[in-house]
Amino acid sequence: MRIRKSFAAAFVLLLLLSAYLGFAPIDVQHDKLVHFLVFFILTTLFYWIVDTTRRRLINATIIVCIVLGGIGSEFVQSFVPDRAFDIFDIVANVIGASLALALSSLYHKRMLERKRAQKYFAVQPQDPALELGETGESVNLTDLGTSAAAEPEEPRS
Repeated sequence: MRIRKSFAAAFVLLLLLSAYLGFAPIDVQHDKLVHFLVFFILTTLFYWIVDTTRRRLINATIIVCIVLGGIGSEFVQSFVPDRAFDIFDIVANVIGASLALALSSLYHKRMLERKRAQKYFAVQPQDPALELGETGESVNLTDLGTSAAAEPEEPRS
């Protein structure tokens, strides 16, 4: 399990900035958009901090970013003077974090599929007709490395 330090540093910096904005007695225009964007970026950064399995990343991201961050932070704000609990802030937080999680997970899945394809399918067929299936006959995988002069097998009945 490897920690990506650049993602961790960016996450901590944005977390500190968003905590300051979340608990400071200032009024931000387009509040819901800011909530959506902050949680989208925080969740994306959090997802890529630790290099581990997809399932662990998804579970950890749901717990930390959506439940504790998106929902819990609004409950904490209700106890801070000059701040108020707003259900629509929770909605914006959860939508931003969920969209980031879905996109990161989808990209991660495709990245893993590409790595597997490179690892297990490193030998590509030399004949483009075999690759595209244009010959209409079945191809024995052990014959892919043979020369083009070899005769095709008789179809089995």
